[in-house]
Amino acid sequence: MIRIFSVLLSFSLTIAFISCTNDEFSGPPSIQVTPNFGNADVGGTIEASVNYETPEGFKDLTITTIVDDVRDDANATIILPLVPFQTGQRIPYMFTETTRRLAAASVVDVEFMVRDEIDQTATAFLRIGVNPPSILIAPEFNLTPPQSGVGGASNSTTFFSASNEQPSWTIAQINSETEDITGDIDFGYYYDATNNSAVLASIFDYPIVNFEGIDQWSERNSTVFRKTSLTASEFDAAEFAEIYNAFEDGTAGSREQRSEDLAAGDVIAFETDVDKGTQGNERGLILIHEIQAGDSSDDFIRLTVKFEN
Repeated sequence: MIRIFSVLLSFSLTIAFISCTNDEFSGPPSIQVTPNFGNADVGGTIEASVNYETPEGFKDLTITTIVDDVRDDANATIILPLVPFQTGQRIPYMFTETTRRLAAASVVDVEFMVRDEIDQTATAFLRIGVNPPSILIAPEFNLTPPQSGVGGASNSTTFFSASNEQPSWTIAQINSETEDITGDIDFGYYYDATNNSAVLASIFDYPIVNFEGIDQWSERNSTVFRKTSLTASEFDAAEFAEIYNAFEDGTAGSREQRSEDLAAGDVIAFETDVDKGTQGNERGLILIHEIQAGDSSDDFIRLTVKFEN
């Protein structure tokens, strides 16, 4: 079983407040992050203590992520005082950041800006180093369509799983496993003979209703797809950042859980079901080498798949 990690960076923030007891100017705010650099593997945590003083009274603390010099102001977190300003008040705060996108960046900073009651500010930064996940490759293999007749359909290698060393599965194999592995299956192949369209589809949106009992599976993953402009050589060279960004920049079809009208040379990005246990929201790329059009037993689609570990 391939291990896929969820990614969180946690920052334990301890916030100190110091009051002003007279009408004279008591000084500007100050802020310090200790340590101001952290590095973690995917699935690990970074903790930083953030301490600040606001002699003129605390107004707010704004926490902003900056990815490759691009500020994410739209998703900034603003911390307000929980109670009116008091001398010596201390408030602990836990800040969490989902970091799959951070692992795809070369430089990540978290900006902490404190503001006092007369709008003076002080700023400190935490620089993050995130080690991206390793990439696994399922080398060239065939998926075959379920045939137009019922006979033999359950023995066609129609389905793909990024959760197992064996990438291609027949529905008969899936249904005969001692342990339920339906939650491991990410997508299947289908050939739409009416529209001459080769299709990859999530299990939740598979084109054949109740194909060999698929509608009764305990889990039916909602993998989503994006067509990309990547070439075969760019596919070969792609690491985590390129895989992540290919999905971000890709184009969804009319049904995001299907990729239709496929052709040899296409590179399709996909993202696994958000609810797929520890393997949700994993991204990958599919390179289509060849399509033998049709829905008979000797027709197929030949793929190579790269995906997060």
